[in-house]
Amino acid sequence: MSIDDKNALARYDQLLARVYTERRMPTGTRDLILALGWVGLRDLRRHDPTITTWTRTREVLNATNEQMWRHLADDVPRYDSKLHDQTPNGCQAPMVRVDRLCGRNTVHGFSERDPVTGWSRHWGFCNRQRCREYATPIYKRARHSCTVAPEPIPNRGGLLPLFFTWDWEPKYRKAAKHILFDSGWGPPGYGLSADEWPAVPGQEPVKSFPKLRLIASHGETVQRSALALI
Repeated sequence: MSIDDKNALARYDQLLARVYTERRMPTGTRDLILALGWVGLRDLRRHDPTITTWTRTREVLNATNEQMWRHLADDVPRYDSKLHDQTPNGCQAPMVRVDRLCGRNTVHGFSERDPVTGWSRHWGFCNRQRCREYATPIYKRARHSCTVAPEPIPNRGGLLPLFFTWDWEPKYRKAAKHILFDSGWGPPGYGLSADEWPAVPGQEPVKSFPKLRLIASHGETVQRSALALI
């Protein structure tokens, strides 16, 4: 085994360790990262200039083009309120003599934005006068929060750029449009990579690692053919 092959094997082992210690990674994203790592570091055809990294990765995964797009769509950096908002169903006004929430069907609903993370929390209240009175100051506070809260910190995706440096933005944009049906998606102001996002209070920040860029071939450093979705 050449020195280059030994170095590639060591880097691949490091990649495996990093991937399997990342607990927030969806299965599809994990499979995609492992396959990309294999194609770039261990695959016998990794120096073949006639095939792109993405095409070869699709072959390794035995995946259709649509499946590859879905893997990529899972990693589109974005804020998803469903991942953290555990708002209970029903009216959220507290009862007077019982230690529980009202729970009646909601008639009035609105969202409040967190001043640090920009994340939203949904409020709902029934039409009973006492519950409406309880909701009034919360509603005023929520209206103000929407004018001063920052852009929501992404809480989903952004893992592929942790491991590989490629031109991810146009790929994410196309995946968002065709798979997530979100034609208005744009890169978060915080960056595409999850290691660029601000820390969220109470959550462990994402660790930043060196990214895979170049591949050694017979003692020379060569650029792999550009990653291109087909």
